[in-house]
Amino acid sequence: MKVSRVEKHRTQKRVDGDVSLFWIMGLLFSVFVLLFEFFIKIPEQAEWLQEMEMALFSASFTLLAFYLLGLTFVFSRQEEAGLVNHQIIIYVWLGAILFHLFLMIYNVGNEHVYKAGIILFLGPLFLTIFHFITYLAALRESRRQESLATSASYERSAYQYILEATKVHSEIVRLKTLYPEVDQMLNANEFHGKMDRFILEMQQFLQAERFERKDVEMLEGHYYFLENLLTLAKQHPGVMESRVFGHRDVQS
Repeated sequence: MKVSRVEKHRTQKRVDGDVSLFWIMGLLFSVFVLLFEFFIKIPEQAEWLQEMEMALFSASFTLLAFYLLGLTFVFSRQEEAGLVNHQIIIYVWLGAILFHLFLMIYNVGNEHVYKAGIILFLGPLFLTIFHFITYLAALRESRRQESLATSASYERSAYQYILEATKVHSEIVRLKTLYPEVDQMLNANEFHGKMDRFILEMQQFLQAERFERKDVEMLEGHYYFLENLLTLAKQHPGVMESRVFGHRDVQS
């Protein structure tokens, strides 16, 4: 399927926007790491350090479990799972979990190690958040493309029904003009007013800017009514085409 220049430009613009968002968030995270490293003081022998590591370990394990659950849901809905490779995020979370487990087992008396533990928790969290932001953006764009494709399909079907119905209506008018019996049949069965009303309703859709499914279904019903009416008119005994057809059947 060929992609128009407009769609290529829109896709490239979305990718550039995701890349810009990644660098902005990455820059903010880097600034946070520097500020945390140089301006935050952690007591090396504080009693709550082990409790903090236990909390970070539990939180990392829980978030990884939720991430894997969300990733399963993502792949069941759409192949594109965000801008960041999900395997990288999983490995980073596993690395953070192992690091927190190491600090829980061995009581290391260095504040930089505990700062690294906090950063190793916030880093995967940053990647996970960015991952789902880009996934939701891709999902929204995919649904927009599907909506545009559906609208275009409805529009083509609607115009096709209007075109064919107009041809059928013209043929019925021709038969009605040539054969008074057809006109009498239409008036006797009250088809004349319904036929004109249907074709008028269909032609009014030429000014529509957007078509929905119910509009196409209505146009389809109107078209089939006119088509059946044309078949009924051609089968009328007073129509010359019917006479010729009946004469051929008798001879055969």
